[in-house]
Amino acid sequence: MSTRRNPYALAVTDHADQPPAASSRGYLRGGLPAIYQDSDFSMRFVGALEVLLDPIVGVLDNLPSHFDAWLTSEELLELLAGWLGMELDEAWAEEQKREMVSRASDLARRRGTRQGLEDALSIAFPDLPLRVEDGGGVVWATKAEELSEATEPQFVIYCDKPTEEPAMLARMIEVMKPVHVDHKLRIKSPRKKKSS
Repeated sequence: MSTRRNPYALAVTDHADQPPAASSRGYLRGGLPAIYQDSDFSMRFVGALEVLLDPIVGVLDNLPSHFDAWLTSEELLELLAGWLGMELDEAWAEEQKREMVSRASDLARRRGTRQGLEDALSIAFPDLPLRVEDGGGVVWATKAEELSEATEPQFVIYCDKPTEEPAMLARMIEVMKPVHVDHKLRIKSPRKKKSS
């Protein structure tokens, strides 16, 4: 019996919570027919392939975490946002970006509605007191001329606190609002200091 150390087996660490490397699991070597498992050359050759394939197998083992907005790296978060058709602002904190991507399907489903606009604004601007007011209502007519006389739909967004980023706010509103609806953005102006 040989006491030779297997050069392809990875060293066992004292970290019991870490899963073993793919090559130490022997996923290829264990699947070989018995005749090849008896051959030292075959086992070393397939063991070397396992070591080469370890990074790929590691990615595949952890694939679900790469698609989770709260677990993925920041680079992949940008990629996920692009896949979902979202634009993440570079000025946002990482937590805001992750929240936006994690709620992307919900925001896409509600896009163009008041609730969707309020949700997107609350994620993008958590410190701003924003409220959306729309006229609501329904227009109906029996003749096309009567319908053309109806007032255009419109809503107003009030920001009750002065903001230094009105362009970012306006861009988010433009992205999330209904396409055919006009809007107005009213931002409270800063108080003027009283001169003594």
